[in-house]
Amino acid sequence: MMILSKLLIVASMALPAAQAFTSPAAPVARLHQRENTLTVLSAETPTTEDAKEGQAIKEFLQENYPLFESTIFSKIPNVYASLKNEPFTIFCASDAVMVDIDQKRKLQISDPRNVEITEKLASYHFIPTGKVTRERLQREDWTVPKTADGVAALSIGGVLTAGGELRVGRSKSGGFMGFGAKEDGGVVIGNNDAKIVKSVNVGKEGIIHEVDSLVAPDLIWRYFDQLRIPGF
Repeated sequence: MMILSKLLIVASMALPAAQAFTSPAAPVARLHQRENTLTVLSAETPTTEDAKEGQAIKEFLQENYPLFESTIFSKIPNVYASLKNEPFTIFCASDAVMVDIDQKRKLQISDPRNVEITEKLASYHFIPTGKVTRERLQREDWTVPKTADGVAALSIGGVLTAGGELRVGRSKSGGFMGFGAKEDGGVVIGNNDAKIVKSVNVGKEGIIHEVDSLVAPDLIWRYFDQLRIPGF
């Protein structure tokens, strides 16, 4: 109960509006400067046509990202009912990424005692009513001075998912032991710098970004680690 109470407090702080799937507010996406986030609000109850859209997205994920869909994304309550003919964004991990997750973490994610935390983890991979393109994430803000190294700031510093805020940054590669890495033109999401590998438009107004790891703040993993797993 203590873990659940803490998680509920974190969730309420991360998404102060009503839960992203049930609020009657019309969909709104507000873009802000680097220090802020792309804010996405919720939409109305789905119609029959909306339900068909949700089913089509479900089938796409089951075909192309089956492990992520069954282990992570499907854990969001009523997620497919919430997918309408409105803009949305999903961050998906490939089967290769899911297989490479260490065994302890797999057991933590699948353990029934962690169901609320797994739902929270899943919600960080979903923006219910905002199509956030890769180009938008990479766009630089030329209205502010460049940094000391001559690099312009990105126009948004983060995105607000159904789970809460995630940082957006530039990806780097090369170097040695963390030194000398160079920006490679890519974009990363979250504290663990999950890199966007490719992006695909789905449905009428949706986009899926394939990422090379799961995305979530460090706090989520600390909650998982509070559950003892035999043998680890």
